[in-house]
Amino acid sequence: MNIVLKNELTFHNTNFSYMEMAGQIWLTSSEVGEALGYSDDKAIHRLYRKHADEFTVNMTGVVKVTTPGGVQDSRVFSLRGAHLMGMFSRTTVAKEFRRWVLDILDREVAHSPIVTNGAKQFTDDELQSLCWLWKNSVRMVSHIADIEPLLRVAEHRLAPAYSSMPREYSRNINTARRLLERETMHIHADLCTSDNWRVLNELRIPELH
Repeated sequence: MNIVLKNELTFHNTNFSYMEMAGQIWLTSSEVGEALGYSDDKAIHRLYRKHADEFTVNMTGVVKVTTPGGVQDSRVFSLRGAHLMGMFSRTTVAKEFRRWVLDILDREVAHSPIVTNGAKQFTDDELQSLCWLWKNSVRMVSHIADIEPLLRVAEHRLAPAYSSMPREYSRNINTARRLLERETMHIHADLCTSDNWRVLNELRIPELH
């Protein structure tokens, strides 16, 4: 995989000499740790190892970099990966760092829209509608789970179907949630969000089981 050194990005006193791989911006773990306010590299690596199972190959990886001491392995994070590290961090600047990463993502998405065969696949309005469809599906599964015990006690003919639906539907809902979370990473939402993007506060939560 080729690595191209690009211009710097700056967050407070941290200057990211970011790299480009497969058309994405990647940041070194040491600079992500510095930006988040950790005093040494060990802290950021401990934080990553604690949550390593939540990262995909599109969010982090290990590359070879040339240092004064020779060629060494270095962990890097894509912007999505850096944002997730900011979500796990509890430092005083973590919240501001997350917003900064989202601002960079906004710029990247503006220049690189989701495309399929040269055409944009979804607009933000369409993504918003899909997010609400996801929420409606979650509510539907919850209602099915509430009704199923009553159907079972009544020995209703639909009881077996209602018993299996929550498990089957939850798998698809979780898959859709991960896709929507990925495609809406560039959109900021928090507890103060009052427009229809408030749905993201529910979408960006642990999965259904």
